Amino acid sequence: MALRVLLVLPIREGHNYQVSPDLGILYLGTALQSKGFDVTLLDCPKEKFTFRDFKSFVEQGRFDVVGCRCYSRDHNYVNHHLNIVKQINPDTLTLVGGPHPSALPEFVLQSMQSLDFAWKAEAEDGLPRLLSLYCAHGRDLPEERLRPIPGLVWKSRRNGDIIVNPNELGADLDSFGIPAWELLRPETYPGFIWDEYYPIYTTRGCPYPCTYCNAPSLSGRRMRHRSVEHVIAELTLLKQRYGVKRFSVIDDEFTMDRRYAARLCQAMIDARLNLKWDCPNGVRLDSLYPDLLQRMEAAGCVALAVGIESGNDRIQSLIKKKVTVAKIRERAAMIAHSSNIKLTGYFMIGFLDEQEHEIRDTLRLALSLPLVRANFNIVIPVPGTAIFEEALREGRLKLNQINWDNCASDKIAFERNHVDAARLVQLQSYALLRFYGRPRILASLARESFRNPEIIRASVHKLKMIFARNDSSFVPQYLREATP
Repeated sequence: MALRVLLVLPIREGHNYQVSPDLGILYLGTALQSKGFDVTLLDCPKEKFTFRDFKSFVEQGRFDVVGCRCYSRDHNYVNHHLNIVKQINPDTLTLVGGPHPSALPEFVLQSMQSLDFAWKAEAEDGLPRLLSLYCAHGRDLPEERLRPIPGLVWKSRRNGDIIVNPNELGADLDSFGIPAWELLRPETYPGFIWDEYYPIYTTRGCPYPCTYCNAPSLSGRRMRHRSVEHVIAELTLLKQRYGVKRFSVIDDEFTMDRRYAARLCQAMIDARLNLKWDCPNGVRLDSLYPDLLQRMEAAGCVALAVGIESGNDRIQSLIKKKVTVAKIRERAAMIAHSSNIKLTGYFMIGFLDEQEHEIRDTLRLALSLPLVRANFNIVIPVPGTAIFEEALREGRLKLNQINWDNCASDKIAFERNHVDAARLVQLQSYALLRFYGRPRILASLARESFRNPEIIRASVHKLKMIFARNDSSFVPQYLREATP
């Protein structure tokens, strides 16, 4: 009988998250299924699960292995998920992967008492190897066989040391296979701004040293590409099997390799897919040129999000974005002139040494650019970033005292030099209201809302996030439940 594996997207609460298909867990499920394991994917936020629902699901499923995807904000929730699993059956193998254990592998394994193994960076290669060993040996896994498994984080039974295996990220992304979309049942997900949301990867990796971003530690600094043919095969499958009309490229750096991006766009045109698509993860403005934009538009691209971050050159230098405000203005104007692709700007406020007048520079820049939408996110000290390491060095954060629930865009996780928490929240709300309160933007939203009611839902969701964040009476579900 095949090993029964449950992969879990953990419970989340509040208004500051989006229910959408998760490619990380989907690729892992695909890798395991291709090796003959019996795989179930559970998206707790989509299913609106409580921990009691989760307990019932695990009891009924009788799973041999349960793994959770974990961002830093999920730490306490994932810990509670794993405690429930072990209370049901102490012999169930428990795993955690994702950005949080990738950045803090030793800490995660030490602090989650019900956790057997963690993962650093990609696990598509290593996870099937671990579970094959588990099939052969049960819980008495020979340590000499664990050491070659890339990225595995484990505790030696001999001396209690935590060992983090090196992880050489594979260059052949095609070898991971076309995602087994049926595992996630994508047709059951709500739309996000548009009627449907089907994310795909075409590349992995990011070579830039931005101080606020942990992408290089997750997927490497070297750019890796799926073959154009492999991507087209996935898009064809999505269109034929699920009737997809629109998809989203969620690469960290889709347009950095202009030749690859252009080849892929031409292949979409040649395949006559007639799909609309967008890049919601944020591409770099300085990677865009008229010829590439026009090829993207011809291939169906209708919207781009661009990572701008700050409207102040001093801050741009501090965060090592390697772009100037003048270049931002130039490229934004070029995009508006060269294509009809709609632009969303991503901005960040609350960098460690940022002053209020520099935050206002960011708002002024946002108001001056040809953007249809903008996000003003408060800086999060994400583990694996230079900002997080600096906060630890200066004592603004203490690893064993961090409330991981605060590692979210509607929380204040650490104190800044010049702008206090209350003022930062005020400035974020002011920026959003100032940007979206303009007649041009309101008229545009009204037109889009008339065509697509999802716009109204997304706008209400955003307003809830802004105005509900100061609810001091909120108690997380993992604490509200007296027993799992």
